[in-house]
Amino acid sequence: MISQRPIKLALFFFILFIVACQKITDNPSEVSTLDNDIVQQLDSIGQYFIEEGKTMGLSIAVAKKDQIVYNKGFGFTDEGKSNPVQNDHIFLLASVSKLIGAAMTMKLIDEGKLSLEDTLSNLLPDFPNQEQAEKIQLKHLLAHTSGLKDYASVIDSIYLTTRIDPTEADYYQFFENAGLDFEPGTHFNYSNSGFILMAMIIERVTGHSFEEELDRIINQPAGLNLKLIGQRIGHPKLSNYFELEDAELVQRPHWPWIKGDGGLTTTAQDLVLFPYHWANGTIISKDSYEKMIKPFKLKDGLSTGYGLGVRTGLFEGVKAIGHTGGNKSGYAVMKYLPEEETSIVVFLNTDNTPSDALYIEGYIALALLGKKVPDLERLEIKAEDLSRFTGEYQAINNFYYGSGTLSIVQHEDDFHLYRKRTGSSSRGQKLFYLGNNTFGYEPYAMDRVVFSTNENGEVIAFKTYWNGLKKGGFYRKIIPVEQ
Repeated sequence: MISQRPIKLALFFFILFIVACQKITDNPSEVSTLDNDIVQQLDSIGQYFIEEGKTMGLSIAVAKKDQIVYNKGFGFTDEGKSNPVQNDHIFLLASVSKLIGAAMTMKLIDEGKLSLEDTLSNLLPDFPNQEQAEKIQLKHLLAHTSGLKDYASVIDSIYLTTRIDPTEADYYQFFENAGLDFEPGTHFNYSNSGFILMAMIIERVTGHSFEEELDRIINQPAGLNLKLIGQRIGHPKLSNYFELEDAELVQRPHWPWIKGDGGLTTTAQDLVLFPYHWANGTIISKDSYEKMIKPFKLKDGLSTGYGLGVRTGLFEGVKAIGHTGGNKSGYAVMKYLPEEETSIVVFLNTDNTPSDALYIEGYIALALLGKKVPDLERLEIKAEDLSRFTGEYQAINNFYYGSGTLSIVQHEDDFHLYRKRTGSSSRGQKLFYLGNNTFGYEPYAMDRVVFSTNENGEVIAFKTYWNGLKKGGFYRKIIPVEQ
């Protein structure tokens, strides 16, 4: 699960910090094959976000060509700050679990036990709404294009009140009473519901528990150690979980019942090696891997930017795939740069912090690629007419990203475009045109807004990428009905 992106108040100061390349020499990283100046930059990044005081602890791991080259913990795992984060501490994957579960599903497809074209009515014959089930296919569940409403808006709230673990019957009751947000395959809307059902399907088709299939498909062939939260409650290496509330770091209980859309745990040094086993044929076939990382296309040919359980995109011109996870803010990210054969994992044990994992990972990736924070004003293209992008764009209501209409406007006194909520009196968020229907914006200089066009070159939609990975809503342009 992942929420709207919080405001990063320390961005300006942190940019100055990184540009200055302040070196920490009294707390060196373990021996690695990275250049020493890069190691010191990564140390500085981790230490900075702990000293900021808005995160209890974090763990960073980097691998190149299937070898861990950096692995270090910062901060603490306990409220008393007596237990420093170590490399073998276990953290929550949250929605990074979606990618793992999708890979498990693709393995069952490789084995001939499932097909992406299978309908939900065939896979779960007892699904309470058969009219919906006959239209929804397995690929729709994995690509967030099923139209199913997100269960989290209801069931999570009930759990917070009762602390009673939801059952399959609870999910089914929710789906029985919930209509579709759109016809399957016609739109993209991030929804945990598809992945809760994915876990049920894995158990039904194999006759084994999700945990058993996780061991068979992922852990045993790859030599990894991913486990559900419920299997690790009480484990001495499982980090406590905190939330930043009124400037205080408050310990929160784990949610041991989540499975499919979240719920997995492991160390950063374990997860950072997953992409290599995923991509090289160890876990799934290379054909299935390619299907997972290919952005899914809707019925009208529009690309969603999201594959099968995989966020895709470009990070400063470099292909990026992976996933993020969190709740009120992001506290887990696994990003793989296949052309660089580089894998990055960042875990935080703190929710609702402005310094989320994807934000931190972006600066790590810049250091590894030898790049600086992009100067949007210097990079922008000013010669083109941008009026074709203006108009109103509508997103499907989403539990995490909100809903409503966004306007792309151009003011008379400025050639820039601005993005804002429709009807808002504000000037909006300035966009910097970078070419190829792509814009950057401040203060998140590594984020992008990418517009899509139809066969006639007309702008019809846009999507957002945060630090190189598809995030946020999927906005379609509202075409006025001719009178």
